[in-house]
Amino acid sequence: MRDKLTTLEEAAAQVKTGAQVVMSANMQGSPMALLRQVVRQGTRNLRVVGVVHGAINIDFLVGAGAVASVDTASLTLGEFARTGPNFARYVQAGRVRALDNT
Repeated sequence: MRDKLTTLEEAAAQVKTGAQVVMSANMQGSPMALLRQVVRQGTRNLRVVGVVHGAINIDFLVGAGAVASVDTASLTLGEFARTGPNFARYVQAGRVRALDNT
């Protein structure tokens, strides 16, 4: 049987520039180590889909400059922020395209 375990670097390498990435909104279970590695490898122009909405995972990728568009109903940081600060700043500056899927 094939070994399914892989390194963080190998897993992140599967996320290519221009890819579509789907993530759930979960402040407790966000794969932040993987997302940091995706940013370190220089991945850009991602289309990120937040199911049902987005959280720190998407806001981090936006703030790192890795995202071209975000397709979600909302992006919040729960009780910490009404709107993801990077998301709001990048959308207002026209650096990220926000697609509303409410």
